[in-house]
Amino acid sequence: MLIRFLICCLTASILLVSCHSEGEPPPVAAPADRQSQQSAAQQQPQRQQQTDASAPGQERPVREQQQAEREESQSLSDEPPVQPESQPRSPGGPPEPEFDVAIAVGYLNHLAGELGPRASGTEQERAAAEYMAEVFRGLGYEVEIQQFTYTAEAEIARIDLADGSSNFAFRFSGSSNEPTEGELVDVAGVGNVDDFALADVAGRIAIVDRGVIEFRDKAAHAEAAGAIALIVTNPTLNESIGGSLGDDTVSIPILHVGKEAGDEIRARLGEIASIPASSPSAGESQNVVARKPAGACRVVVGGHYDTVPEVDGANDNASGTALTLALAAIWADHPSSSDICFIGFGAEELGLHGSRQYVRQLRLEDRLSEVTAMVNLDAIGDGRPPYRILASVEISEISNAVAAELQITAGPGSLPLNLGSDHASFSRVGIPVVFVFPPGAILHTPLDNLDNVDLELFEDIARLNHGILACLLQRAGSPISPSISCGEEEPQPASRATLEE
Repeated sequence: MLIRFLICCLTASILLVSCHSEGEPPPVAAPADRQSQQSAAQQQPQRQQQTDASAPGQERPVREQQQAEREESQSLSDEPPVQPESQPRSPGGPPEPEFDVAIAVGYLNHLAGELGPRASGTEQERAAAEYMAEVFRGLGYEVEIQQFTYTAEAEIARIDLADGSSNFAFRFSGSSNEPTEGELVDVAGVGNVDDFALADVAGRIAIVDRGVIEFRDKAAHAEAAGAIALIVTNPTLNESIGGSLGDDTVSIPILHVGKEAGDEIRARLGEIASIPASSPSAGESQNVVARKPAGACRVVVGGHYDTVPEVDGANDNASGTALTLALAAIWADHPSSSDICFIGFGAEELGLHGSRQYVRQLRLEDRLSEVTAMVNLDAIGDGRPPYRILASVEISEISNAVAAELQITAGPGSLPLNLGSDHASFSRVGIPVVFVFPPGAILHTPLDNLDNVDLELFEDIARLNHGILACLLQRAGSPISPSISCGEEEPQPASRATLEE
């Protein structure tokens, strides 16, 4: 009987527990530190700037619901979230500030519309550096002007025509820099072996259109056919000038010109043209480095502010410079701003000289380990989706997660062979980098102006970089609680390679 009595008691207990579990659970109070974070977030001022552009659409209700769900999930957990051992534990803090694209558009209009061309080593480049420094100081940052000298390979050549006129051209690295003179001859077709054979280019300066086959193949075919130089011309106005022969070398000059210069040269077929030797260019430039007083460069955000000669550079790179300034303004009053350095790099167009100098200085001061990530902002005002994300393995999942949450079409990608940017200087020494860029952009032509900036695309990439920055700050242990998902990435310590001189 005793056994039966105990069994009955146990059964009744189980039924009571079951009935209770089917009801609504008691409310769980949010932790005090989370409540204080929300209070701090409400006190964050929003910086505004009057421009003709409209502010981006607001999506806060959805984000607030997602944040509430994450907070409830965290409060129900008995254990704190696991932090990667390679990074400090995040102390928490307010969410990221609201992004306002109108601020960036205002800076973009001034850089490309008011300042115009900012070629490396010129007074216009220095004026742009002074403008950036003035903006940064007005936002409460300390500014360092990091002066440096550079010597660049002779990439600018000149084509002198018989009537005394001249046209400037891009000279491909790996081709000859020796002076030459000869008759101009046109090559029909795209530059195949048969095209050069039909044109009888031996001892002459050959002219061929860009496209279909690679530059290095055109160069090799011209050299094999006996041409003493090759001029590649753009068949349309909206194509960039410049490129690469890869690892190939040729013994004749290989030059590249735009459509207008190409039409003028073709009008002189049969006449003698000369190509003088080019001298390596040397000059002085400067980086503009902004940080909060007593701040650290745990996350570097920046891009180059110089342009190729005689081009406004609205896309390349007033767009990236404008976003650098806008992010400095938007984050200025956030506690995480003390962990960001905003940088404008000089003389990028002549060989990444500014970013190389900055990284070299970090190494000399034994501060490479201070930087946990670098966000590169370059040529983000024109092109087409899907956008490409070039990211180090340590932070690739962060970039992909932010793009997915913001519903921005972007995925892993790589730069074309003939292009480079300032992230490479950081990646070379083991600092994780992320670079979001659109393919198909207008670069290095007079068409790179404000009329051809795609503001919708610019806002997409700007918002994506803003979100990535928030997550990278959290990864660096900065006082922030991003309102967006940063993925499940588990960073590994970056290997520190020796800077290649």
